[in-house]
Amino acid sequence: MATDVAAILPLPTTLAESALAPLAGQAPVLRLARTMVGRAVIVAAEPVADVLRKTLAAQGLSAVDVAVTEEPGTRAGYLAAGLQYLKEQPRHVLIYDVRRPLTPATLRDRVIAALDAGTPAVMPVLAVTDSVKAVDGRGSVTGTLDRTTLRSVQYPRGFTVAHLSQLLAQRTSDEFDELDESLRAGAPITFVDGDADAFVVELPRDAAFVEAIIARRNPVGG
Repeated sequence: MATDVAAILPLPTTLAESALAPLAGQAPVLRLARTMVGRAVIVAAEPVADVLRKTLAAQGLSAVDVAVTEEPGTRAGYLAAGLQYLKEQPRHVLIYDVRRPLTPATLRDRVIAALDAGTPAVMPVLAVTDSVKAVDGRGSVTGTLDRTTLRSVQYPRGFTVAHLSQLLAQRTSDEFDELDESLRAGAPITFVDGDADAFVVELPRDAAFVEAIIARRNPVGG
């Protein structure tokens, strides 16, 4: 596995409250921080950054760095701030999504292994199992799409630092999506198997559901 790797977790202010609130006894941002390897940096705007530093230190995670970006932040701004903070930049970087607090370390390892094999961009994906419908402008169903050709893209997403830096430098808008930009640039992308646990969570709405999953997998005394 590659050792020359860092991790960036953007923490937008709009998600900060839910990301720092306890979820089965541990805040989502802390769950992800514990799975991040190499140099790890969480990017947030003030005053979220101050709260985050104290929270990380209280949990023994002071090795996870906190970088500050301007508010209101954009996704491009968060990622650029993370790369800038990593002054002695590693070769590879993983981008995390705080809305996916149950993302397992095994998924991270698959992404790193693919990066180590020499690809500039790695995306974990899952096959789409739900029926997908096409609709017209009025919302009427016009057909069923062939889901065998569809995939949902998850996180963490892996990049060489050189490739991610190039994508950020060449962006035409702050409405930045690293997958869209990679496709636009024509760069080769390696897809690895995703994980059912790396699903998007909307908190506090989904808190009871996620806590039930955690409790089932980690029973008291189990």
